Amino acid sequence: MAGSGCGSDIILPNQKVFSLGLSTIVQYKIYSEGEVTIAVRIDCPGGQSIPPSTSFRNLTLEVKHGDEYYVLLDKGFAVVEVVQKIDAQKHLDKARITQKQEENIDNPIIKPSLQAKKEGKGQGTCFAITANGYLITNHHCIENAKEITVKGIDGDFSTKYGATLIASDPSNDLALIRIENKNVTFKAIPFAIRSSGVQQAEKVYAIGFPYAEAMGKEVKLTDGIISAKSGVNGDISKFQISAAVNPGNSGGPLIDEHGNLVGVIYAKSTLAESAGYAVKASYLETFLKNVDGFEYPTFISTISDKPITDIVAEWKKFVFIVETN
Repeated sequence: MAGSGCGSDIILPNQKVFSLGLSTIVQYKIYSEGEVTIAVRIDCPGGQSIPPSTSFRNLTLEVKHGDEYYVLLDKGFAVVEVVQKIDAQKHLDKARITQKQEENIDNPIIKPSLQAKKEGKGQGTCFAITANGYLITNHHCIENAKEITVKGIDGDFSTKYGATLIASDPSNDLALIRIENKNVTFKAIPFAIRSSGVQQAEKVYAIGFPYAEAMGKEVKLTDGIISAKSGVNGDISKFQISAAVNPGNSGGPLIDEHGNLVGVIYAKSTLAESAGYAVKASYLETFLKNVDGFEYPTFISTISDKPITDIVAEWKKFVFIVETN
């Protein structure tokens, strides 16, 4: 390759194309499972007597969840091959640059392997918004669902309660659901909704159930800051946060240090590490106030002066797993 001026791009089905430089490692996280074709496009500008050219090197992998694969593109662009870690190690040690990429599950590499999400099958997080059984989650968590169930009420993960979709706001990825069993009620909601005044660099906490089947049924807490007061492409309805979130966190609460609800978790960045997004509480407030037949409650915080450990302990009583079929 030396002196050729050729460049290379990595192409995976349905994903963003990205460039590969010399002595570069790409760490690519794939959620799809099955046969994945990796294409390397090689563009050479040509010279005085050599016309420009484009060529491809393709490799097909059978990807399984939890496994690691090492793919090597040699410096002459001649071969793309799968190697063992021991054979890849010398190249890993010499690499000058590391790129981190991640599959965009909204448009997955292998659509059938992640089709459950599109068919309404999945798991997310929800939280109580009133004492009489109304809960908030994301629209995408219940979209196309034939059945919605909630579990984890009073710490019981063996009992599932049917829930009904009351209203949804697809544009802001919000949904209001209600437990069908009228005997299921909650204590008075202890938190307030903070719909304004949230500043960049404020400490925040995400509460939810990421990968509940794999990581366990105990509610998980991650902390971070408000990284930006806007989301992707300057979306003013969202916060960007540094608190770690993963699939399953969707629909969970984002709270400040006083336990106020400041947002609803809805996505993890597919492009950047340590970046997630939450719908701002002001948009949740507007959504709830416009649901026909829903009486918007008065939120009064009873936990704002407590230490964060007590705030989280109280919040955990109102955060549950939502599942769909």
